[in-house]
Amino acid sequence: MIYPNTVKYTALVQPQARINNAAVTVAGVDRRGFDYANIEATIGANDIGFTVFKLQESDDNSTWSDVPGGDYSAAATLPGNTPNVIYGWDVDLKARKRYLRIAATVGNGTSGLFLAVVAILGRAEQAPFNPATRNLAGLLTV
Repeated sequence: MIYPNTVKYTALVQPQARINNAAVTVAGVDRRGFDYANIEATIGANDIGFTVFKLQESDDNSTWSDVPGGDYSAAATLPGNTPNVIYGWDVDLKARKRYLRIAATVGNGTSGLFLAVVAILGRAEQAPFNPATRNLAGLLTV
């Protein structure tokens, strides 16, 4: 079993104002030292879907290429205008490059959509052991 307290969290897209008819600004995550990632994209209220929604990788965090099998449009399943849903990618990192991110472009709607994306890195070479090494601002254990 992989315990949840051995993972590291990284926000790739911070909660922000609605995005409409534009590419989303996305941070890359350095996955060095981790063998597995779950990337979760939470889509809030919206009136439009995506025109691009895929996973990318990079050796240097600046030149990006698409991860095979990581493009929602390739499977003709781009997220539409369904609000309050979560889409994800489960990624075996052993064969991946050092950095990951999503590429997302929102279509042209009346007001656009809300989006937040987080990467959860697991199966670490050295397990994160406190809130700081897990990239958390705070942590309650109950």
